[in-house]
Amino acid sequence: MSFSHLHLLRLCRRLGYSVCFLLFVAMGFSQLGCFSFRTPDADWDARFATRGQALPPRFLDAVAPDGRRIHAAYVSADHNLPLLVFVHGSPGSADNFWTYLADTNLSRRARMVSIDRPGFGYTEGFGKAERSIQAQAAAVKAVVDSLAPEQPVVLFGHSLGAPVIARFAMDYPGCAAGLVLIGGSVDPTLEPNAWWEPVLAAPPFRWMLPRAFTASNDEIRALEDELEAMQPLWSGVRCPVLLLHAVNDRLVPVGNVEFVRRMLPDSNCVTAWVYPEGDHFFLWTKPDKVLTPLNQFLDRLTVEEAWVKN
Repeated sequence: MSFSHLHLLRLCRRLGYSVCFLLFVAMGFSQLGCFSFRTPDADWDARFATRGQALPPRFLDAVAPDGRRIHAAYVSADHNLPLLVFVHGSPGSADNFWTYLADTNLSRRARMVSIDRPGFGYTEGFGKAERSIQAQAAAVKAVVDSLAPEQPVVLFGHSLGAPVIARFAMDYPGCAAGLVLIGGSVDPTLEPNAWWEPVLAAPPFRWMLPRAFTASNDEIRALEDELEAMQPLWSGVRCPVLLLHAVNDRLVPVGNVEFVRRMLPDSNCVTAWVYPEGDHFFLWTKPDKVLTPLNQFLDRLTVEEAWVKN
């Protein structure tokens, strides 16, 4: 995520989305390319160079069951390494995780792929939300099948990406070796149902929003119903789960951690790191708070032989 994107999200959190919406309209942000929330493939090499990542970024387009092309960026040092899959929140794109793909320690131990979810990035249908979490998970599966068709993978989901990877584990038993939910929005009772969501969904406001924001608002409006539909399926999540959350997360309440604990009562399955400091964006502002538990989690999976090679 670029500095401008992170600054914008912080502004929304502090001032409220209704106020920010007025700012967007007044300043004509819908005409600014920086609010597309995506980075062209050609720009990734320079970013990697700033982190000393010698592996070149690569790109693919997998075909989802509905025929849609799903764009993704990946790095690979050895095709025999296990696969770590990153799924962004809302709005966002694959470039939200470019610093993780550029992390030389991670790239030595895993292949990594970051996906443009339907509606975002360079996946076909930019600006058109996919409200179905099941369809979102199927899009992730298409990318996984293109890189690791017979290998369990570890999935990392931030914010709205968290229910997507949870649904992946529910729908494709045996395909998920582990889940990492960071700031995950998974409890339907904690969805805010903000008054401004239907307002922004209707003309003329809808026409004024950047396309990434339109897709984001549409999928968030549908999220509560999608999460309710998932509740009976949580028993199907059998892999280890790592939860990362900040107490002061004002966008996704920390109560989502307890929800996962209730849904997955096996204490050996769920590990939680709840930070007294930080917010919804600590995966970018405080990456060590992510990398330390993530590496420990991967070490655990290696020891338990849950994260197997082809």
